[in-house]
Amino acid sequence: MSIPSAEEQLRFISGIQKILDEGSFVATYKFALLMALADFAVQSGLNGGDPEQLSTIDLAESFICSYWRQARPYSHAQTDDGMLLKMSSDRQPVVFRRIAELREKYNGRLADLRNSTGEWQRLKREVANTIAKMPLWKLQVVGSTVVTLLYRQDGQGYQGNRITLMPGVLSCLRLHYELVRSLVQSAWLRHVRRLNMAALQDRDLDAFLFDSERTAWPSGLRTILRDVQKGTCLYCGGVIRDAGDIDHFIPWARYPLELGHNFVLAHAGCNRSKSDLLVAPRHLSAWHTRNVYYTDTMEQAFEAISILHDYDTTRRIVGWAYTQAESNKGALWDSSNQFVPADASWRAIIT
Repeated sequence: MSIPSAEEQLRFISGIQKILDEGSFVATYKFALLMALADFAVQSGLNGGDPEQLSTIDLAESFICSYWRQARPYSHAQTDDGMLLKMSSDRQPVVFRRIAELREKYNGRLADLRNSTGEWQRLKREVANTIAKMPLWKLQVVGSTVVTLLYRQDGQGYQGNRITLMPGVLSCLRLHYELVRSLVQSAWLRHVRRLNMAALQDRDLDAFLFDSERTAWPSGLRTILRDVQKGTCLYCGGVIRDAGDIDHFIPWARYPLELGHNFVLAHAGCNRSKSDLLVAPRHLSAWHTRNVYYTDTMEQAFEAISILHDYDTTRRIVGWAYTQAESNKGALWDSSNQFVPADASWRAIIT
């Protein structure tokens, strides 16, 4: 199917802005749902213009991950005691409370919760049912009008826990993932700020709500990366003589990917120089070769220290990121102050 026209893409982004600017938001569920739809578009690897059917269970994990970062105590200058930020103008949303309880039970380790299969599956079902009952039918309502942007709400495009996305929605979400994510996070941030004015005095709320929890990485992660990279920097190949930096291969700023295979060990200088850029094909090849050659070793090691991992999903996200760069004729980081143009050569490496 052809890519939506520029006019259709603009209309789509304008529709997202209309929902965020003019829709009624009591709790933060609708923000989490929009993020989950965008994540699904990238993670699924689907890019057609035809209607795509999915279940709310397909959205549940992303929904949980969004709240997992936020469902931890927030402290401010007046007290050392942390508190959960309000996520609704009424009582705390049920899903948020449940995730906060499980976060405390599992000491903030999402991988440990996922390894507890029964409890993880129950949570996903609870979240999927909540999505169907609450934000799914409210998301596109602006005033008393339904803005039919993402899916129809006439019984054909939305039935129970299943929805059928409108033609072109998957493509638009993939093409404009970073913009959609930025728009949603900005609106989410404003909403939470309004709900918690008294508590927000000395912390970077944006970072608290949406940044990677780097301090939560287990110490064993650096050891795993050092072992499979033979003590060398993934980017320059030189020996790492100090602790080295743990870097997101696909930068967090482009996609919030916290799966094990996305982490690499690098010199601090290489990491700073790379910043939030995608890397040249030779580095992509080194990363892919590392992950394929040490598949069993890495998966067993990730399990041992409760690091989430899914290489198939990671590879699909990498493919999406490089597709975007190729389409935009972007520049890929090769080494300090050295860049190469993005082209189709990445496809022979990971596809």
